[in-house]
Amino acid sequence: MLERSKILVLAGTQEARKLIGVLVANTEYEVIASLAGVTKNPADLSVTTRTGGFGGADGLSNYLQTQGIAAVVDATHPYAAQISCNAVEAARPLAIPLLRFERAAWEQANDDIWYSADNVEESLSLIPPNAKVFFAASTKIAAPLKKRPDLIFVIRTLKGPSDSEVLPNAEYIEGLPNESWLEEAELFKVLKVDWLISKNSGGSASYGKVKAARELQIPVAMLKRPELSNGMLCASIDEVLKTLKACVKNAQHCKITL
Repeated sequence: MLERSKILVLAGTQEARKLIGVLVANTEYEVIASLAGVTKNPADLSVTTRTGGFGGADGLSNYLQTQGIAAVVDATHPYAAQISCNAVEAARPLAIPLLRFERAAWEQANDDIWYSADNVEESLSLIPPNAKVFFAASTKIAAPLKKRPDLIFVIRTLKGPSDSEVLPNAEYIEGLPNESWLEEAELFKVLKVDWLISKNSGGSASYGKVKAARELQIPVAMLKRPELSNGMLCASIDEVLKTLKACVKNAQHCKITL
């Protein structure tokens, strides 16, 4: 029996879960998934799964070598810039194929009131005094909110903030976004939200808040995606499969274009 090629999938998204399911059905590959460990009680991926960081690019490089990884598929969140950069730094010198499976960004509809922002600081500069702001980005980048004590923030987070992260002018909602835009709209109405700060995450899981803002004519400060150089970009599972086959089948390593 031929030895199967080991594929490391940097996971944590719906797209990663779907991809892993397809890869598992392909007898050519042995799949290992890696999760950052942010989400509580993540769904079982039905493959060998490791949780937590690798210890930077050097730690990931060591893991790729000791595990005999044939290719890496980065299917992390579009804003998970650090792990994506680490993947490039680790895979490049080892000549290990690196694929980036990235969901398409949301596109602005005619009735959307969007203002593009490079970062949280710029998004705050768009918002008038005394507004109530729903912050739907990560608490990891929420520190600049302290600079606007005149605003009231509602911050949605996967887990509650630490004592050092708590803002005196904010209330916290713990949990995932509502997939139903109607539920998101009702939440915005109850909270009397004036503005929304959001990442352009793409996908359907968190699009409800965007449509709710459109229907309620709530302006949105949309944070731009980080510009990442992540190897071979794939927009679909079919593209991932074709690229993996070309790179791995005959042990012909594809160079990472940076």
